[in-house]
Amino acid sequence: MKTIKRLFVLVAASGLAFLSSGAAVASDHVSSSPPFWTFGAPVAGDTRLIRSPNGLTAQFKTTGLTAGHVVTLWIMFFDNPEACLVPGACNPAVDIGRPGVRFDFHYAGGHVVNGNRTTITGHLQAGETSTSGWAELVEIGGAPPFFVTPLTNPSGAQVILALHSHGPAQTGQTLADQMSSYLGGCVLPFLGDAGGFAQSSADIPALPGECSTIQLALHFPAAD
Repeated sequence: MKTIKRLFVLVAASGLAFLSSGAAVASDHVSSSPPFWTFGAPVAGDTRLIRSPNGLTAQFKTTGLTAGHVVTLWIMFFDNPEACLVPGACNPAVDIGRPGVRFDFHYAGGHVVNGNRTTITGHLQAGETSTSGWAELVEIGGAPPFFVTPLTNPSGAQVILALHSHGPAQTGQTLADQMSSYLGGCVLPFLGDAGGFAQSSADIPALPGECSTIQLALHFPAAD
């Protein structure tokens, strides 16, 4: 957990600096933020988040992924960031499960990488629970049911876009599961730390069954 905390301090500091430059917020409803490898290295790419009363729409443009591997996009959110240990600057290492924060991560899209440059997009509907990654973990006893949380605050939530690698594309129903779920094609435990975040390039999946979260991008609420 200490490694996760250091990672999110690094990424949050970069995101805050980007936000303070005025470049992160293109309007009251659209933000742009660069992606990072989970072990801290920057990535040549860009991410965009569109907020509306109906939910969140994300676009993740990135590079450096392995062709023929499956990646899924997850919208991680702190629905009430003012309840985090540091209000308005949430950190999964300390704020997941904190009363009132309402953290969850929801599926937004997935596909097979077909080249060095990859774009993946998706939408999270406000009020939705069926796309929750926690819901998958609840089914295998990996999380308590009350962790499953719908997005209720699209305009004010702190958001982290997360790219999850499921390793080499498999076939049939396994491939369909890889592209549409958090655990699809994965043999537990995930590579990386206890939360499945890659801690170095050695934790990027290479073999069937290997999975880890490999890239992140931070999106803060639009400034008032």
